Amino acid sequence: MNWLDIGRVSNADGGKDILLARNERGARIDWRTGEVWLMNPKVAEPFADFLAVERWLTLREMPMADKPAHAAPAPPEPEVAPDAGPVRDTFPAFQQKVDACLAKAEGGQELLETKQAFEAGSEPYLEASTELSQTALEFEVSPAMVATFHISAFAALAETAGADKLERVAASLHAAARQIRASVAA
Repeated sequence: MNWLDIGRVSNADGGKDILLARNERGARIDWRTGEVWLMNPKVAEPFADFLAVERWLTLREMPMADKPAHAAPAPPEPEVAPDAGPVRDTFPAFQQKVDACLAKAEGGQELLETKQAFEAGSEPYLEASTELSQTALEFEVSPAMVATFHISAFAALAETAGADKLERVAASLHAAARQIRASVAA
């Protein structure tokens, strides 16, 4: 199903839930029950497992015309010119897309402001953020996935005490870049 383990987050009961992401999708597995909570898009009720999540996503994303019904014959498809290949984003355009994804997430404006403040105030964070985005561009990972990695890194802040918080967040972003490289190599 291609979900990537992007980290752990503490919950109110003292356990660590598992965070997963795929493209612009984010999910959390409850450490006690194994229930899957879809975070992007935000769904109020948990799913029993990832198979239920996949079914729900498939049905939700299926265009109305594709849903089973008494359909009329499909019109002939227009001829398509040969594809010259995908247009790759430039680094600044990619960063803007990452920021737009952060802004759309729950608590988006605060997330975006946190990312921008960290990049402006911490050389290690800026370096890690740049490495993550460049790696994502190189391996064609979506800006939404990069935004999810930033959100996961911010979640680690709640678990870290002392002055090394930004170093911990930067280390999380470096680890995400390594994980992208490793998942492509596998």
